[in-house]
Amino acid sequence: MTATADVEHRHVFPSKTEQVAAARRWVASVLGEEHPALDDCVLLTSETFTNAVVHGGGTEVEVCVEADGDRVSVAVLDEGGGALPHRVDDPCGLGGRGLPILEALSDDWGFGVLDDGRLRVWFSLGCSGAA
Repeated sequence: MTATADVEHRHVFPSKTEQVAAARRWVASVLGEEHPALDDCVLLTSETFTNAVVHGGGTEVEVCVEADGDRVSVAVLDEGGGALPHRVDDPCGLGGRGLPILEALSDDWGFGVLDDGRLRVWFSLGCSGAA
């Protein structure tokens, strides 16, 4: 399966750390192995999905992919465990590198709390694969 222009693909995963790899594989299958932004999308999906599992406080994580000829957008939605994305300034810490990676590789990213309380973190990349 490869992404069809202007079609949003959605998949809901259990909110478990062992599902991070499944989310990466799903995004890769949606985009297709020849997609120019594949590697960055898979890495950023891994980062945002992991944060959703660790901080989302729920039982499910939804991943949405929308691709057209110029751009890929990925959104990861968790059940909104109350923690908003924020930088952790601890260079020796075990975590806290997800947002800097997101900022470095994506063309644009952001987050918002939906009306139902879920947190949506999204990023977009140009199809050249270079941010």
